[in-house]
Amino acid sequence: MRKKIITAAVIMLVLLILFVPIPLPPLKEGGTRQYAALTYKVVKWQRAVDGEIYKKTSVYFFPDNFKSIDELWAMETNDTE
Repeated sequence: MRKKIITAAVIMLVLLILFVPIPLPPLKEGGTRQYAALTYKVVKWQRAVDGEIYKKTSVYFFPDNFKSIDELWAMETNDTE
């Protein structure tokens, strides 16, 4: 019985580490926010582009979640062109 409880607790801890996002500080280029977990990254884009504010929420799954914000922005702008 005790072994099952310990196993369940370890599994829950691993799942929390993998899937619970941690908020990162906003970027100074316009307020873009990032929330990062080990398996994905959520980016709430807010950037000034050609005199307009670009607002969008994007989710990047493994392995794209380990790319820098500049690499993700390049991917984002390639999608919109």
